[in-house]
Amino acid sequence: MIKFSRYLLVAVGILVASIVIPSLYWTIFEKVPRSPNTFFSCVTDDFVVVEGSSRKSPEGKEYTNEEYEKILPLMFYRQLIADGTMPDSLKGVKLEMPAISRASSFYRYTPKKIDTPVPSLWPMFESQSGKVNLVMPEDYFRIGKRMEFIVARTNRINEEKSVLFTDAMTAEGFAFPAGIVAGLPTTRKSCDEGYFVTDSNGSLFHIKMVKGQPYVARIETPEDFDIVYIEAVDIRSKEFYCYIFTANQGIYLLMDEVYDLQRLPVDGFNPAIHSMRVSADLFNKSIHVYGENWYEAIAVDDRYEVVGTHGDRWENLYERSEGKMFASIFPFEIRTKDDNSAHVRFYFLPSPGYRWVIVNLVALAIAFLMIRKRGWPVRSNIPDLVITGLTGIYGLIATQFFPNKFNKFKPPVKK
Repeated sequence: MIKFSRYLLVAVGILVASIVIPSLYWTIFEKVPRSPNTFFSCVTDDFVVVEGSSRKSPEGKEYTNEEYEKILPLMFYRQLIADGTMPDSLKGVKLEMPAISRASSFYRYTPKKIDTPVPSLWPMFESQSGKVNLVMPEDYFRIGKRMEFIVARTNRINEEKSVLFTDAMTAEGFAFPAGIVAGLPTTRKSCDEGYFVTDSNGSLFHIKMVKGQPYVARIETPEDFDIVYIEAVDIRSKEFYCYIFTANQGIYLLMDEVYDLQRLPVDGFNPAIHSMRVSADLFNKSIHVYGENWYEAIAVDDRYEVVGTHGDRWENLYERSEGKMFASIFPFEIRTKDDNSAHVRFYFLPSPGYRWVIVNLVALAIAFLMIRKRGWPVRSNIPDLVITGLTGIYGLIATQFFPNKFNKFKPPVKK
């Protein structure tokens, strides 16, 4: 029992060391490269790359601050109006402030949005109440074996409303239970468009409440349309309802009212590890995709045709000097947080290559010499040597911090 408890302490020591020491190392040595900000100019029909105080085209042409503001008039229109340099029209389109504001939108996606806790109850708003402001309902719904509305004050099921919505969903071919439920469960939006829900077969549905009655529409999708994430948006232009991320067929917009699926011209996007940022103006949408050591900017027109691209790549973590040094010292690290997850859990990250084997052997030699110096028998300390050989510095620290004092060699008593 004593021996077991000691090895349990050693295991805890290795866990703590593999979390704390790498974290301290990266805090001291890591130099995180920052991808530049890029904006698409509707004046030059080209990107502007912003790094610190530098503003230049992808070809290297430098812009002054005044030139930078003038080639991005839809971003700096307030400043240009104040300076009296705002153009009246551009590309044959009159530049009016309401139209500029209505067309502007911004969206950001990170992998954390997939790996994050999700609510199990949702509010169903009245989509056509006739009121200026939305009001939170008295009940909340969930979609399990059926759609159920639970009254918040009494915690009882509103059976009549539950049957009404369940029957409407069944009539449209909904296969219970629900997979993804995506909507905007807040009153801070311009209007209510309900929820976009996948059923157990992966089919997509639009569900909302109109004058107290259920509205359910089945949305046609391609075969093998593997949806992994949906995010509803409330943009002023009302061009589309939501972003749809799939595992193998790319990123789509679900267009307003007609339910057409518009694919964004982004290839190879993995929702589990890649990030995306979309900014829109009166003429173009700029799609920025980010990987571990690269980014790509894609500009599209109002018909989603590509009008410009720009990208860059840099060394990844273990190609840089601090990463190579880490991989030479530590066989692995354990983190409690991950950039691609909103959960706090243990994340095991092995070091690439086998350069760490040399340091592990050095740690093993140190452990062996310390055992011999203390006069302990090697045979009874073989588990410590194995642990040190496998975990390197972490095992050396843990086995020495919790020494094997219960198995010390005791010489025979002379009679």
